[in-house]
Amino acid sequence: MRDRRRRAWTVVVPVKPAHLGKSRLDLPGVDRIALARAIALDTIEAAAAVARVVVVTADPHLGAPDVEVVLEPEPRGIAAAISDGLHVAPAGHRAVLLGDLPGLRPGDLAEALELAEDTRLGAVPDEERQGTTLVTAREGDLPSAFGPGSWQLHRAAGFVELPVPVSSTLRRDVDHADHLVGTLGPRTTAVLGRVL
Repeated sequence: MRDRRRRAWTVVVPVKPAHLGKSRLDLPGVDRIALARAIALDTIEAAAAVARVVVVTADPHLGAPDVEVVLEPEPRGIAAAISDGLHVAPAGHRAVLLGDLPGLRPGDLAEALELAEDTRLGAVPDEERQGTTLVTAREGDLPSAFGPGSWQLHRAAGFVELPVPVSSTLRRDVDHADHLVGTLGPRTTAVLGRVL
């Protein structure tokens, strides 16, 4: 029963190659490339605990157990990556999750996907309500508008806000060093030199 529910949703995670990702995370004494890759892998692992995951990336080091990887020959932008991921995802329950949620708890994603069962097009804003961390489609096409001001763009496109709690780790994406707060995934924690 649990595995059947886990596989009900396919979650596409587009990820920039680590050398291009998280360019604003310049922390003294921290390898930015290693940190960007750790953030993505922590996000992917959390998502894979509750859904089928398709990662689309030009980074050959972003594979994980039980995760399908669509390897781009070169990065072509988030819209192209999402399109490639949705192309291989089965019809039905599909979602797109950004790969910069290193503190994501699987239960928080599972809760959002359960809420999405009642919504044709659902979305979750980040803490600042400027960006979007997750979009979902119960059936049919899954349009998306990630980039600057994506939350308003998704709302204008007909997405309905999924009522996840304000405290949900699904809202805590990382754009700046100030966002690296709270409990983080094991890989991110290791790169930052913290103790779990």
